[in-house]
Amino acid sequence: MSVFTSQELSSSNVYHPVMIHSPRVSSKASLRPQIEHVRQKFLECRICRNEYNNNDRKPRVLPCLHSFCDQCVKTLVTRDIIKCSSCKEGYDIPGGDTCNFPVDESREYLINYRKVQSKSGQIICEECDLKKMATSRCRECSQFLCSECTYAHRRTKITKTHGVSSIDDLKEATLEEYQHVHTCKVPGHDDQPFAFFCYSKSCDKAVCALCAVKEHQESKGHEIRSIDDVYLENRRAVEVLTSDLKHRQLSADDTLASIEEIDSKLESQQTSVAEEIDSVFDICQKIVERRRNELKNKLDAIVKAKKNRLQRQTKELGQHKRNMDDASEVAGSVATYSTPSGSLNIKDVIKHRLRDLVEKPFETTPHDNADIKFQQSCLGDEFQKFINSCGAILATSAYPPNTHVEPHDVIIGEKEVAMVVYLFDVDGKQQHEGKVDIRAEVTSPDGKVTQAPVEDYTHSDGCYKVLFLGSKTGKHKGSVYVLGEDVNPEGFFFYVVTGRTHSGATFNRDRLRSVATSTPVSGSRTTSPGVDLVLGDVTCPEFVFDISISHESIEISEDAKSMKAKPLKRSHFGSSNPTESGRLLNYRGTMANVPLYKPGLFYFELAVQYRVTRLIRQGSLFEVALARLGVVDKHQSVDCFPYAWAVCARGCHVCGKVCLQTWHNGQLLTHNALSPRTPSPPGTSVRLRYGFLLDTVKRHWIIVDAKSNKIIFHFKNLVVSELSEPLWPLFGIQNSEHISVVFQLITGNDVNSIPEAATDALAI
Repeated sequence: MSVFTSQELSSSNVYHPVMIHSPRVSSKASLRPQIEHVRQKFLECRICRNEYNNNDRKPRVLPCLHSFCDQCVKTLVTRDIIKCSSCKEGYDIPGGDTCNFPVDESREYLINYRKVQSKSGQIICEECDLKKMATSRCRECSQFLCSECTYAHRRTKITKTHGVSSIDDLKEATLEEYQHVHTCKVPGHDDQPFAFFCYSKSCDKAVCALCAVKEHQESKGHEIRSIDDVYLENRRAVEVLTSDLKHRQLSADDTLASIEEIDSKLESQQTSVAEEIDSVFDICQKIVERRRNELKNKLDAIVKAKKNRLQRQTKELGQHKRNMDDASEVAGSVATYSTPSGSLNIKDVIKHRLRDLVEKPFETTPHDNADIKFQQSCLGDEFQKFINSCGAILATSAYPPNTHVEPHDVIIGEKEVAMVVYLFDVDGKQQHEGKVDIRAEVTSPDGKVTQAPVEDYTHSDGCYKVLFLGSKTGKHKGSVYVLGEDVNPEGFFFYVVTGRTHSGATFNRDRLRSVATSTPVSGSRTTSPGVDLVLGDVTCPEFVFDISISHESIEISEDAKSMKAKPLKRSHFGSSNPTESGRLLNYRGTMANVPLYKPGLFYFELAVQYRVTRLIRQGSLFEVALARLGVVDKHQSVDCFPYAWAVCARGCHVCGKVCLQTWHNGQLLTHNALSPRTPSPPGTSVRLRYGFLLDTVKRHWIIVDAKSNKIIFHFKNLVVSELSEPLWPLFGIQNSEHISVVFQLITGNDVNSIPEAATDALAI
């Protein structure tokens, strides 16, 4: 039930139910709504404006929680779909009949309550056709009765036990007296009240005591509970959802207020900038009058565009806010004025709608801003020489949540680009305006925060670059603020490195970087006999395993297309000179001889054959990854780094089987069993074939089972572009004492086709 507080009801014309904790309230003061503050539109159909009644104008509640009378709800139907005239959302019609939409009984209670409480209202008898004044009301029949009908009602055998109250008594009564008593209509149950609720899927309804005993035994799979307990439980659930929705409403209010503030500030900024333009150009009015008009027109266009964008957001968010208001209002009123059974009749509709609205996302940041300035350039004595470039309107429509930041590892002691910032508007269009308010901070591993300089490269590269002089190696957190807003509170992470592996071994990164820029290096195989294959929009690049930097435990075939682990003893690993020809010391595998970074779609395959020689528990078997050069050889695997994306086979600690797992930044993303046995016994032999499709434009990497044409995993948001460091394909084999693994690389002309599942995944 509910009360209406005087402060809430007097503040506006809006109907505000306030929830309390008792399912039935006997206090008369607690159920006395202030009728003058109950919204009329809540008690009347939104279309015909007629008051709801219990005959031909019952309030039918749609899934959006907007209500219409029986007559009007039928007019909203088009081709078996009903479209709400308030929120424009469409819904299927249950059972093809609008009468199957639930009825909100609380509105009828309020209407009758208002009739009695109204000083000037005249109530007509609803039983006879004589249109006499009603003197009483039957609670069970929900009818107002004249004196003759009241006399007959009290004498008739069927109705003489009904509770009939006089109009005078009703004026002092609570809303409880107007609520219909729902009783069981099963023959022989003598109109018993609903005291229980059956929770079984086949029932989900209120039942009387006789029904509970005869038809809903627990031995038959029914779950019977007290109707008051179920009502309380569901009302609490609705209260929690309503509370969550209230927070979303407040968030929407804050966003709308921010939009209004920016819209107002735009006008003041427009006036201020226009005055500044006038004051500067008045000095050389005859010469620059045309230029002045051009700038003012541009200013007007920018403000108009900003206002249009803000107005669109206001309209969309306003509708969503109204939907939340309406849903909150309906949920509160049903819980307040409906009976337990009546409330439970539409509980699913209410919870479903509230949950949908709570989960439905909306932008909490205004879609534009009031950042407009006038830049004074080439004016005064030099204006004749630079007249064509005089002045500029500095404004941006950068939308901070759409800001793209690319972190880059930096070398310790050198001032390098740590982050590249690209600005986009709310529609995803890149913004190239200069002089935007951007600042950056870098937090070192010991927690020290440093302001990092931001340089404007919009004219040359269309971006801003954050410079950082690293004084301490390790993982650093970068924060970027656009127009004062933190674009990603979780931060962007990069490493300050020394250019060496943690063990001190140096493999030739300079040589590999030269490969990335297509510079041939002596002793390195940068080309191969095959050529790139183009299949539609997809390039199948020709590359091989790099023999020159492979780990000493890896054996690569003469054509550099096949690799396996040598049967070396563990004590032999690391026995060679660390400086010998720049080989990998920690990563037990090798890299491709070329990286992937140019715009486009790239596809290659890898055939894997492995045979278990000893019992596998939680060891790593093999790994295929894309990674930046800076993280290679820091560890036996690259799955723990932010600039590496890996798929590997391991003895899984989650399910105990040999699983194909996907990893990024130390997080296990998925795991799928390769062998049904737990664990895989010695002698188990498996043949696999994987396809790898990289989209460097969308920054997606799709791994597909080339045999079954099924997606294994879809990596998104890879850091790869022509402006960032390239990604290198990595291939590793571990635990050769437990398993025998052979990789066969399929690239270039050796690729027969691209699995449809991989290309279809890009379209999603």
